[in-house]
Amino acid sequence: MTAAEVPQRSLFRRSLGAVFCVLFLIWLVLVARELIDIRVLQVRNGQAENILWAELVLERARGTQADAAALRPALLALEGMREREWQLKGHRTPFRVLQVLSHGEVVAEFLPDLSGRSRVLPQESEPGQDERWLYTEVRDDARGLVVRRWQERPGDWHFSLAGLSYYARPLLYGLPLLALPLWLLFRLGFAPLKRIGDQISARSAQDLTPLPATRYVELAPLVNAVNSLMARLQQRLDREHEFLADAAHELKTPLAVIQLGAEGLDQPDGRARDEARERLRLGVQRATHTVHQLLALARSGADTLDLSKVRLDLAELVRERIALAVDLALRRRVELELVAPEQRLMWLNRESLCSLVDNLVDNAIKYSPAGGHVTVTLAEAAGAVTLTVSDAGPGIPPELRERVFERFVRLQGDQHGPGSGLGLTIVERAAAQHGATVKLRDGPGGRGLTVCVSLPLA
Repeated sequence: MTAAEVPQRSLFRRSLGAVFCVLFLIWLVLVARELIDIRVLQVRNGQAENILWAELVLERARGTQADAAALRPALLALEGMREREWQLKGHRTPFRVLQVLSHGEVVAEFLPDLSGRSRVLPQESEPGQDERWLYTEVRDDARGLVVRRWQERPGDWHFSLAGLSYYARPLLYGLPLLALPLWLLFRLGFAPLKRIGDQISARSAQDLTPLPATRYVELAPLVNAVNSLMARLQQRLDREHEFLADAAHELKTPLAVIQLGAEGLDQPDGRARDEARERLRLGVQRATHTVHQLLALARSGADTLDLSKVRLDLAELVRERIALAVDLALRRRVELELVAPEQRLMWLNRESLCSLVDNLVDNAIKYSPAGGHVTVTLAEAAGAVTLTVSDAGPGIPPELRERVFERFVRLQGDQHGPGSGLGLTIVERAAAQHGATVKLRDGPGGRGLTVCVSLPLA
């Protein structure tokens, strides 16, 4: 899928939509809470008021001796007071039905006008509470008085079309009014992110300088990540330029020798031709060695994040690399010795570690005198595996042991064959990729050089 085919999504619209969704959810929660309040709390409060007013009517009935002529005006006055109370609260007065019975006969009652209403009067023959009416009954058995009172169950209006539209109006009116302010606020909020994108887009391919620091905590991880990426890209470019410069510098001499040897092959003198062939052979040998070392140096300078490790037997790998160096040791009459356990499994990068071992063993053989001895030791101690390579060569003075890790540094008077001065540089970089350290010290008996590479087990 190309960039043009990738579905375009707007983080701005997503965030704005999320805010409206949250507002809608809050509205739903508030409406649900209100409806629960109506179904539970207001029913309880309505029933409490129903009981209170029924008891008040019973008290009036006692005072009038249940006289119908005196009781009816009293009932109308009480219900008028009740209606006045609801009007003062700003609410619609609920429907009420009231009956006063004396010795089983209705002596007074109050009935609402339900004409044109969907509500019907409660069943007087079976008094009780149902889904439409709250019911209470109070008695004075000594006088034979019973007061029955029904009151409209709260909530019918709230669940009607008018009630639901009442709850929906704040949402329908509020969201459009909030849309413009929220849109402006989000535009302002996303402006710093857009500025960062514009800064990156305006740069050339060669401009890898860090982005300016941001004042916003939320954008700091993005800016830091981009700057870290640019720094790694700059390091990679620097290594590539460095590699090209190194290759040009180091190949200049062997190529000149090759050219000189090739020109001498046309000499009529047989001795001159032999000398030209030898120069050509040495030039090719040095060029080959230099190319291999440069490639190893380039690989050892790869990003640590690109280093893939697998579980390998380090002891077997060292035995394998020493076996490849036996031919060189025989030609130089150097004895090779390996002291290592049968097996030592570790997480390693094979290519990088092979380059490390090859350079250490080759250098030890090259600098050892004829009849010399090179010892390779693999031992475990203090949470690390130490690879030690000791030779009986001229060694390195302590004051120069830091400098020999630099590229193309060779000691003055070094006449031990063609070299590039890259061996210990490659060793140090390969060790760093494994979190290892490299130390130089005097060889056995104070003669020669011992290189110790400490590979952590963790």
